[in-house]
Amino acid sequence: MTGDLTTDIFQPPAGAVADWSAAWNWSNGAVPGPAGAAEIDGSVALVDPGVTIAGALRLDGRQSAAGLTGNGGAVALGTDSRLDIAGTAALFASDQIMTAGTITLEGGASADVVVDIGALTGLPGAAAPQFDNTGTIAVGAGATLSVGGTAFDNEGAVSLAGGTLIIDGGALSGGGTIALDDGSSVRLADAVASQTFQFGPGSATLTLADPCLGANVTIGGLSGGDAILLPSLVGGSIRQSGATVSLLDARGHVDGSFTSANAAPLFATTGPGGLSLTASIATHTAGPNPNCYARGTMILTPNGPRPVETLMAGDRVVTAAGQTVPVIWTGSRVLDLTAHPAPEQVQPISLAAGSLAPGLPARRLRLSPDHALLLDGVLVPARLLVNGATIRRDEACLAISYHHVELARHDLLLAEGAPCESYLDTGNRAGFASAETCAVRDLSWDHDACAPLCTGGARLRAIRETLHARALALGFAVETHHDAALWAGGTVMPITPDKWIALPHGHGGRAFLHSPRFVPAWIDPASEDRRELGVALAELRTETLGLDIAASAASGFHPKAAGDQTIWSSGHGELCLPPGATRLFIRLAAFPQLWRRVDSSEQLHTAAHNLCRF
Repeated sequence: MTGDLTTDIFQPPAGAVADWSAAWNWSNGAVPGPAGAAEIDGSVALVDPGVTIAGALRLDGRQSAAGLTGNGGAVALGTDSRLDIAGTAALFASDQIMTAGTITLEGGASADVVVDIGALTGLPGAAAPQFDNTGTIAVGAGATLSVGGTAFDNEGAVSLAGGTLIIDGGALSGGGTIALDDGSSVRLADAVASQTFQFGPGSATLTLADPCLGANVTIGGLSGGDAILLPSLVGGSIRQSGATVSLLDARGHVDGSFTSANAAPLFATTGPGGLSLTASIATHTAGPNPNCYARGTMILTPNGPRPVETLMAGDRVVTAAGQTVPVIWTGSRVLDLTAHPAPEQVQPISLAAGSLAPGLPARRLRLSPDHALLLDGVLVPARLLVNGATIRRDEACLAISYHHVELARHDLLLAEGAPCESYLDTGNRAGFASAETCAVRDLSWDHDACAPLCTGGARLRAIRETLHARALALGFAVETHHDAALWAGGTVMPITPDKWIALPHGHGGRAFLHSPRFVPAWIDPASEDRRELGVALAELRTETLGLDIAASAASGFHPKAAGDQTIWSSGHGELCLPPGATRLFIRLAAFPQLWRRVDSSEQLHTAAHNLCRF
């Protein structure tokens, strides 16, 4: 940090007051001067009124918190000062904290700035607690600077290189600049005036809890991955006139405005999480079935799991990589599957607890069919994981409430503990009820996805083989079902191998071949056949003549596919018979193969515990 300078270490003797100005508290026996370098490692130094810290200072809170505390007064950092912060640190003072030099938060560091109510506060003319910056503050990747209960007068520059700035309990003003580079986040809980926010390349988020922006607020550099969030403007909108962007509440009243530095058009999206603004750079037609989480899915946040439907823009979630990031948008939709033209396309996919690995997911997880999970380093849509045992399509579902969560970039949320994708805006935002208009970020799977998408090939086969083995280890087994029957003239007649069926009078030449059905890919990881198959019809004849199977299969049968030796029913196939036929012979070449849950055993539990690939 200090080159060839000798660093003085703050080491108060046992029982001594931790006074910055006491020479005996320093390793070299002297208080560091303007040309010196100092380090406070895991302790707090008391700074007396009138003392201005100069030179280089390092607060090292990696083992335990380090900090500076005003001893009944302010804390002042001079023009030539340089304060480096690592780990956890705090700046605390009465009345005021002033910095004119450079403050740097290293990657992953956390610093709290708090100015308490001083002795004169509350008297006529007394100033409110304030944090003054006329210098430069740099917040590194993953670092967080929190200003609590304190007004922030920023006349200098704050640079966020993937870090976070939080101001809660005080206004922001001063005429300075806050730069948001890729991965940065700014959350402001109170009034904002006289400040410039400059977005850089990449994706960043600015959250304004109070939309009543004062004069001289300028925002520039917004690009496709950036977002401005206004959580209190539920049902709100914007009005843009040249470079001026006005923020309107649900009644159309102007709550505040700002200047768009490059006068670029902005796109507004409203929903339960408030109003979000993004750069309007393209238009797309919304797809009918955007991927989502089912209502009740627990998403991991810094404060523990929360139901997905309770998350709003500005809330923070934990990614699969362990990072804490803000939500920039949430969407929802409710589907009546009884009225849907193709319910199988939207019925939720249900993953049983432990279906991926021991404890993964922790509880039953329900996703829309195209929602992707990260398995073996790739993203796989849930519909391609269905095996009919531990991972099933919820065919009994009549209505479903779906929800989604968008982050500044496509990432992995932890849903019931399983890594599942966040929302990727490829043009289907309007498929959500909370997005009455379609805000587009012009993203694509090829360039913006957090991992490669896998929909087939050897990689998917290997994943499905693991899930198949997992189902076996959890006590499931595949068995053949022979319970096929013929329905004719109101009579149900079981089909027995090598035996004739006596047809009832009045069958009218119509009969139905009924059986359970299965999907070959569900029970064979090597299969790509996702047809719903019943039984394979190999021979059909009456007492007087053989019948052409293809001509007799009226409906409910599949056309012959590659590898088929005969015709498969779909589980309920209609047959055309001679009206006068009295007996029928049916030979079936193959039957459904279905999963069955077998009795548990200690051996199965042990195998299930040891089987973990993802």
